[in-house]
Amino acid sequence: MSEEWDVSRKGVGTLSIWLGTAALVAPRAITRWLGVREPAPRGDRALPLLVRLVAARNIAMGAALLVSPAPQARRTTEVTLLLTALDAAAVLVARRGGDVAPRSAALSLAVLGTAAAGAVRWHRR
Repeated sequence: MSEEWDVSRKGVGTLSIWLGTAALVAPRAITRWLGVREPAPRGDRALPLLVRLVAARNIAMGAALLVSPAPQARRTTEVTLLLTALDAAAVLVARRGGDVAPRSAALSLAVLGTAAAGAVRWHRR
């Protein structure tokens, strides 16, 4: 279990850092890729800032997962799951308003489901 946890936390931490870095460097491209309607990424000045703030948070959470020992990394995983749930809720609200493509909602729910399943699995052991 300890080795499996270690591999999982390193994988999630590394993925968070890579995705955060991509969003930090190219926020408009990331929003288009995720399905935000075309006029918003080009015309909204606040959108790149918001994407970069979330990117910085992802990088910080990924780094925390990589450097924390297992007991603290579990707490970091719980906080990450909570933030992911809030992100998914924001995407679903935006989808309901017609601002994002269906694939964004589906991707958010898939990420949330995967994170929740992982958290439940790790806590049962």
